[in-house]
Amino acid sequence: MTEIQRVNITLPKKLLQKSKVLIEEGIYSNFSELVRESIKNEILLDQSLIEKKRILDKWFKEEGGNWFDTSNLTQEEIIRRIRKTRNQLWDKKYKEWFEGIS
Repeated sequence: MTEIQRVNITLPKKLLQKSKVLIEEGIYSNFSELVRESIKNEILLDQSLIEKKRILDKWFKEEGGNWFDTSNLTQEEIIRRIRKTRNQLWDKKYKEWFEGIS
């Protein structure tokens, strides 16, 4: 049996409201399932981004350029940059949408 650990999270009110709609509509059976699936999706997305970054680094090195060379960065720094970019993209695409809905 899978070991389970309980955690507490803090969410913006509007994000919680939107989450409740997904549960009420039956897309997820409960909030825990929604969070579990969201985290799984995020892990898969981040793994894909990291792998794509490695491939791009290799291509640029082969081309003799260092435009996107991140070989001097630790994995934590790369992940931090990916998160920053992801958050900027999220804000650009969705922040107004969440703020505009009451």
